[in-house]
Amino acid sequence: MSFETVVEQYRPLISYIIRKLHIRRHVVDEYMQIGLIALWEAYERYDETKGSFHSFAFKMIRWRIISQLRKETKNVAVPLLDEQMLKEDVDFFTDIIWEDAMRDMTPRERIWLVRHVIEGKTLKQIADEEGVTVHAVKQWRISAVKKLKRYVNCAAHPCSNK
Repeated sequence: MSFETVVEQYRPLISYIIRKLHIRRHVVDEYMQIGLIALWEAYERYDETKGSFHSFAFKMIRWRIISQLRKETKNVAVPLLDEQMLKEDVDFFTDIIWEDAMRDMTPRERIWLVRHVIEGKTLKQIADEEGVTVHAVKQWRISAVKKLKRYVNCAAHPCSNK
């Protein structure tokens, strides 16, 4: 079978992988090219004695696209959107039933909120002060942000459930 025939047959598979990895808009063509290159490599390296070409091609294409995504996002600093919003809009929370939000949190979550968001301390500083690991403080942050997010969402779009 010629490579042109393989391309016609497997182009929908490449599109499927791109969609499943949530690659959108202007970079789709770039990732289609990466997928086609991976398909060509699969076509060249395929050994019939080791399984079906479809499985081999799927894995090579997917691996190559994921590898490219990792390279592109390796050095990109992505702050927690919720945490960033908390730092910018601390005053906003005083208008959103602050007492209820604080009452909903555990003491450890409140420690993270006050020391990190309000006082500006790092997670390492909080961990040292509390005698716990940085990982523990990160867990406090994750659960606190989840709880606070509910209040922000209800303020933006009134809801009745708590």
